[in-house]
Parts: sequence; C-alpha cells; structure tokens
Amino acid sequence: MEIRDLLAEVDRLKAEIDALRPIDPAQERRIMQKFRLDWTYHSNAIEGNTLTYGEARAFLLHGVTAQGKPFRDYLEVKGHHEAINYLLEFVRQQNPLTEADIRELHKMILVEPYEVDAVTGDGRPTKRRVTPGQYKSTPNHVITSTSEMHYYATPEETPAKMGDLMAWFRREADKAEWHPIILAAAFHYQFVVIHPFDDGNGRMARLLMNLIFLQYGYPPVIIPLDKKGEYLLALETADADNNLEPFILLVGNTLLTALNLFLIGARGENIEVPGNLDEKIAPLRKQTHG
Repeated sequence: MEIRDLLAEVDRLKAEIDALRPIDPAQERRIMQKFRLDWTYHSNAIEGNTLTYGEARAFLLHGVTAQGKPFRDYLEVKGHHEAINYLLEFVRQQNPLTEADIRELHKMILVEPYEVDAVTGDGRPTKRRVTPGQYKSTPNHVITSTSEMHYYATPEETPAKMGDLMAWFRREADKAEWHPIILAAAFHYQFVVIHPFDDGNGRMARLLMNLIFLQYGYPPVIIPLDKKGEYLLALETADADNNLEPFILLVGNTLLTALNLFLIGARGENIEVPGNLDEKIAPLRKQTHG
C-alpha cells in the first residue's frame, strides 16, 4: 500500500469511529485498558523485558508476581503503565509538550538509577550509570549486528538537538501541513537518532509518538514484539538511505490495526481473543499423566 492510500484508509476508519461517538464510557474504558496492557507489554518486551503477556497482565491488574522473574522487569512494567496514565491525563488537559515533560516521563518508566553495560567511543566495554530524567552524560553509541559502531548524538550535542526537535515539532504541529502519521513517525525517528538518555530511548520514542497520536484523537500504535525485526530494519533504512517511507508505512499499518480494534470495541463487540481451552490446559498434561 502506498502512503497516499494508507492515509486515506486511516482517515476513513477514524471518521467511522468518530461517527459512533459518544461511545459508552464503560466500553471505552475496556478498550483503553486493552491498549494500555498491550502497549506496556510489547514496548517493554521489545527492549528485553522477560515477563510474558500473562505475567505482565496479572501484575498490572491483580498485583500477582511470578517466581524467578527479575524485580527490575516488574519495575519497568509498573513505570511504563504509570507513564501511559500520565500521558492520557496530559492529553485530557491539552497541555503543550515540553522537554520537562519528556524528562518526567523518563523518570516514570525507569523508576530508579541503575547500571547497564556499554561501550566507549573506541569500542571498549564499560559500565554506564543510568539516572532517570537526566540527559546522557556519556556517549551511548552501540555496536550493530555487523560489528560496526552506530553513533548517536554526543552528550554535548544532546540539549541543543532536543531543543531543535521540540521547536520543529511545535512549528509543524502549528502549521498542520503533515498528516499526524507523518508527524508522529518523524518525531519518533528523530528522537531515536538523538538517543538523549542513557537508557529507555526506544520506550520513550514510542510513548512520545503515541502522545502525538492521542493528541490528534487516534488510538495508540502498538509495535508488537513479533514485528521487532521489521521495526528496527525500517529505522535502519531511514539511517542508511535517508528514506523515512518504510518507517512511515510500518507505523501507518500498525495504526490501521489499532483503528480496526478500536472500531470493533466502539461497536460493543468483544475485543479480547478468547484463546483455545485445549492450549490453556496442555501444560498440565505432563503433570497429571506422568
């Protein structure tokens, strides 16, 4: 699908949803609860969080934890869920986005300071302390799968580049020349290019992209774990070929999925996949049949 056709289909679905408003408040809460759970699980799982969807759901809805899972994984899930609630309130109040808001969101998703493995500018392994809410103080370049160094903005460049990104966003949002898909995807991409924090940049990019979608009345885009490779490849293509189109198409197609799900829910239909009972009891067979 070309971008023009994609945008037309997105606009058609959004108009169909808007025609159903006002949506029953209880049903809309159920829809948004599913979006929040899916968003929190997949965004953290992409970054290596080991909780399964069921474990993340049980923890967020019922406070139940699984044995043997890192405490840090639970902190990340809880922090991300709180950040989404912060975003939803932020949208309701129609506040303009600032760098202070971005740093506050970063505090929420990372919760507390910790250390991560890193590499120096010349490729030597080191440790880097992550302080939530603060821009990076040391380089956070990464070694790619081809053993090449991928360079992000330096700590010295980061404040100015973030200031430029925010100024660009305010200017383009005011002009309203770009479709929200293009605006949100471009913001996500440029945020990742800067990589302003020592950790949590991917989760932050997806949070901020979805903030833009929510501000324009769209549901959040959820990049599923099984699309991680396609997602990263689209970002790498934008780097290598100076071509953002594959990433915009990926974001737009994922938005189509979200709009279709929201539409099903807005009509009062079930949005949960019931699952197969045989699959649910299969793990018990070995225990009960030796």
